[in-house]
Amino acid sequence: MKKNNEKEREYRSMREFEERFFPKSLEDRLLETETDPAKLGIALARESLRKIESQLS
Repeated sequence: MKKNNEKEREYRSMREFEERFFPKSLEDRLLETETDPAKLGIALARESLRKIESQLS
C-alpha cells in the first residue's frame, strides 16, 4: 500500500481556497465594479463583513 507523503494543505481563508481551486471566478468577481451607488455600498459592506468574518475564524 502506498502512503501519501504529501501533507494536506490547510486553507486559512476562503480567498486562499478560491485562489487555488477557482482562480477564474475569483478574478472575475474582483474585477467586477458597480456603478449604482446603492449597489456599490452593499457590495462594500458585504466585502467588509467577509473580511471581518475571515479574521474572526
